[in-house]
Amino acid sequence: ERAGDLTVTAQARRLMRDRRAAAVLLVIDSGGGSAAAAEAMTAALAELSRDRPLVAFMNTVAASGGYYIATAARHIVAQPAAITGSIGVITAKLVTAGLLERLRVNRVELLRGANADLLSDAAPFTDAQRARMAQIVERIYRQFVEHVARARQLTPEAVDAVGGGRVWTGAQALERQLVDELGDFQAALARARALAGLPADAPAVLITGRGSALPPQLAADPAAAWGYLRDNLRALTSGPQLLLPLDIEVKS
Repeated sequence: ERAGDLTVTAQARRLMRDRRAAAVLLVIDSGGGSAAAAEAMTAALAELSRDRPLVAFMNTVAASGGYYIATAARHIVAQPAAITGSIGVITAKLVTAGLLERLRVNRVELLRGANADLLSDAAPFTDAQRARMAQIVERIYRQFVEHVARARQLTPEAVDAVGGGRVWTGAQALERQLVDELGDFQAALARARALAGLPADAPAVLITGRGSALPPQLAADPAAAWGYLRDNLRALTSGPQLLLPLDIEVKS
């Protein structure tokens, strides 16, 4: 139902070790989300794509982060009416201070650092924070454009001309060199088999599940597991994590 950097990267790394996987078909149905998650997934998928064909199939929506991860593929197949592109970055935050006051909830924030409250919902951005967020958004956008330019063999200027958050159908994306061909799932599967030099009836296996959530040493060696837990405990206790005690008063 939901895939993210933890699930997709784990699956990609598992496939890297599976020599039976001669090609990989990545089915994308996402309107995007976290830029950090998209970058993590793209990095893992790009590593997977180095030694075997990776084909991306855009089903109904493959926009923003959904398009971002497609840049790791050697070949992109899109449904003609798929929503794709949206090569852009946007950020915002909700400010709930007024709402909480109406609910008679009073809170106190303990902050350390000039921008510790950068993404806090207690107050809007200051002018300095807004400028900093603009710099972050612009940097991520440039990185996005560079990924697309490298993958599609276009100049950054050409990508920016069809980027900037613009949304295209799959057919329009083909005209703008953002995808390689139009087709359905079966067409994408056939392309993956062909790129790997496999027969048309080569079996396809659906990769599901998150994989092991435990680090390798937990499953392999109890002694190593103890060391892993000990190091984590040391990291947690090496500095103040929370100032106690806290007094919480609810005023009627």
